[in-house]
Amino acid sequence: MSKLIDRKWQLLPVMALSVVMIGGLYGFNITLERLVHGSVKRTTDSLLTDVIYEIHEDNPSFTSRLQIDDYIGDLTQADADARIQVINSNGVVVGDTALSDRALVDLDSHANRPEFIQAWESGEGGDVRFSSVLSVDLLYSSRRVTIDQQDYVVVLAVPMHHLENMTFQLMSILVGLALLSIAMLIATSLLSHRQIEASVTAEKNKQDERIHQRTLEIELMHRLANMLAACQNLVEAQRVVEDIVPRILGQVNGSISLMRSSRNQLVNQLDWGDKWPGSKSFAPDECWSLRTGRSHLSIEAFHHLSCEHMSSIDNNQTLCIPLTAHGNTIGIMHLYFGQGEIEVEELTTQLAYSVAEHLGLALANLSLQEKLRSQALSDPLTGLYNRRFFEQKLTEHTNNSATSSESLSLLMLDLDHFKRFNDNFGHDAGDYVLKEISSLLKRTVADDEIACRLGGEELAVILPHCNMADATEYANNIVNLIRTLHLEHKGLSLGQLSVSIGVATYPDPASDIEALVKMADKALYLAKDQGRDRVVNYQQYNEFKSPELGLVENQ
Repeated sequence: MSKLIDRKWQLLPVMALSVVMIGGLYGFNITLERLVHGSVKRTTDSLLTDVIYEIHEDNPSFTSRLQIDDYIGDLTQADADARIQVINSNGVVVGDTALSDRALVDLDSHANRPEFIQAWESGEGGDVRFSSVLSVDLLYSSRRVTIDQQDYVVVLAVPMHHLENMTFQLMSILVGLALLSIAMLIATSLLSHRQIEASVTAEKNKQDERIHQRTLEIELMHRLANMLAACQNLVEAQRVVEDIVPRILGQVNGSISLMRSSRNQLVNQLDWGDKWPGSKSFAPDECWSLRTGRSHLSIEAFHHLSCEHMSSIDNNQTLCIPLTAHGNTIGIMHLYFGQGEIEVEELTTQLAYSVAEHLGLALANLSLQEKLRSQALSDPLTGLYNRRFFEQKLTEHTNNSATSSESLSLLMLDLDHFKRFNDNFGHDAGDYVLKEISSLLKRTVADDEIACRLGGEELAVILPHCNMADATEYANNIVNLIRTLHLEHKGLSLGQLSVSIGVATYPDPASDIEALVKMADKALYLAKDQGRDRVVNYQQYNEFKSPELGLVENQ
């Protein structure tokens, strides 16, 4: 239905032009006929004037119809295209150049003919009509003259068929041109309509594609923001970034460098695409974007200035965008397009700004979550993990040991005579000692080993993949390190420090977490009962078990 309406609107100019052309042709035809008739009338009047002039000059004597017919037949104006008639006062044709003598006799009276009546009454007349004798349209021009003292009407008739043919030919040409013009207009309109329709369709398809692309980009941005918000660490963020960001920005090599807490260095934390060719770490003043506080394209119309952190690649085309969150700059996003003057599309730049905005907020939130998580799971005084984290990790590692049949050892540490130490030197000195011993433990434990503060001066170390013998040796090393510490606080020597350690192992002899902690505690009590500053494992506890030990446990 809509296409039909469109076609009607499309043909409306053609229909209007056709109506105008038909009206114009009709008016032109009427005007042309008038002009033709006027021209023929003037020519006929001129010929008739010449005929009458010759008659007056010759002044013939007409005594019979034959003499009149012969006379006008000899006139120079009498030819095949001009018919001359002489009519007497009674309307009888007494001479006719187009008829024979016999036909002239049988000719009807012309008394009722318009050209005769007009000429007889007013001196001249005329008419245009079909001649039944000659079977053609004739234009008649008549005048009243006196010949040999008698009044006659001389009529000159000229056939119209030549002029009518000429008029018909002219009108045919004009009609043909009009039809050709209309046909060309229709064809041009249809062709233009098809071209416009094709252009509109192509543009609509492009627009639909752009809308689809923008919708996809918006959805990808939404997915990126949601997935980054769900990440718990940078490892998960790396997986999200390297999967989603290339779908938004295309196959562009990129990376994210984050500011250290000291704010004097940036370190490459995330990347996607090929291996990042720039520096893995650099100072803030080595990046133009961090200096200016705005994005920096290394090669553009106004400058060719590359950042120092990309100095390893000559003539590099790099876009650096600062990452900001909550009013603070937390790092930058790099995009490397290649070497040379590579034109970066405005759309790519706009998408990069959006990605950088999402990444800045997400990474800032992730860093905040890690800080909060660390604060929730660590002891604020010593920086060691707290009891909650101790119980959580102990459960995880015992479960892993149960499935892999590997040993897990637990060290329970207690500073010797710590209450007396606080009484002698004050709680500030006690806190200082706890911090120093905690720092020693942090330096001692490996990446997969965990040092915790359970409360007061009670500490613990979880040793995955470690049997009782190795754990005992490990604990003795800690005892020796603490024994060699010489600490001073506010200019006062704190004396010699010592620690007692109890060691237990899962799954043998401890069968579960509760048993593991109890066995380590019993070994610790035995170490204190035997003089402190030593290590006792649960196997030794069994060997030295005595009735007196029960008194130690009850204390």
